[in-house]
Amino acid sequence: MKRRKFVKILAISTAGVTLPIRQFGALGATEPVLKPGSMITGIADFYKLEIGSPPQLKADPKSWRLAVTGLVEKTHLFTYKDLTGYPSKTAMRTLKCIGDPIGTSQMSNAEWTGVPLPFLLQKAGIKPAAKVVVFRCADRYHTAIPIADAMREDTLLAYKMNGVDLPKEHGFPIRLLNPGHYGTKNPKWIVTIELAKKHEGYWEQRGWDPVASVRLATMIGTPGKDSTIKAGETYTISGAAFDSGNHGGIKSVEVSLDDGRTWKTAEIWASDSPLAWTLWKYTWKAPKEEGTVNVYARAIANDGLMQKATGFDAAPAGAVSYHTVEAKVAK
Repeated sequence: MKRRKFVKILAISTAGVTLPIRQFGALGATEPVLKPGSMITGIADFYKLEIGSPPQLKADPKSWRLAVTGLVEKTHLFTYKDLTGYPSKTAMRTLKCIGDPIGTSQMSNAEWTGVPLPFLLQKAGIKPAAKVVVFRCADRYHTAIPIADAMREDTLLAYKMNGVDLPKEHGFPIRLLNPGHYGTKNPKWIVTIELAKKHEGYWEQRGWDPVASVRLATMIGTPGKDSTIKAGETYTISGAAFDSGNHGGIKSVEVSLDDGRTWKTAEIWASDSPLAWTLWKYTWKAPKEEGTVNVYARAIANDGLMQKATGFDAAPAGAVSYHTVEAKVAK
């Protein structure tokens, strides 16, 4: 299935960490290469996307301030020390780009630490007229989320990633983690939080979906495009599925090797909460004859929703349809 549209913005990405092939046992068997090969994506491999170059922040934690303003009882200034000193939450979260065509790699997972956003909003006091929370960022990006989403206890202002201070390229000093939504609603380099009646964000002004809810999808990591599989040998197909909890998380993943006529259930080998990706694998015996094989994968959510065979491209609300990979079988 060919994709027709791509978001033409700066993106550097990879979907997780690949395990090396290792020899073990007397028979010299090999451990399969899985992609993603770990629940946690290393910081260097975590996808990066911005509307231009990352801002050159001169953020000294001692002088940095975050303003919560707008329709609040009292404008409140928070220091970096304030944020890192408040009760925190650490959790795995997967981020995925709304412009990511099916099966590409603008999806990664990390362990984040931050302060729940409701804690800060309650300190400033929310006026009844406020309907949205607006985030203004150092790279001039801006977006808004509804008050109801902002007040979820798992909506975080993250200041650590994989156990270290949030790296500059991922939003230092803080970024938003907004469960259930694509990266457009998880802004980086936040400098001001404003409560308002309404707001049209950067990507919404350019025709993208203002809600940006993550859609049920799975990606195939192995085999990759134009991979060669040795005829007659056992091969492990692998990948990741994700719905960001919008359908209760991933129940199962299925693989087809006959153009969707029959499906086999893959093994879920790693998972966390519905807010993190689910990793799967399927062991297959390649045919002895040379040729090509089309590998299909689809996800089924806990609420019963099955991923669609066909659908639309990324614009304006996120791509849907099966991921397919064509691989060669050769001796």
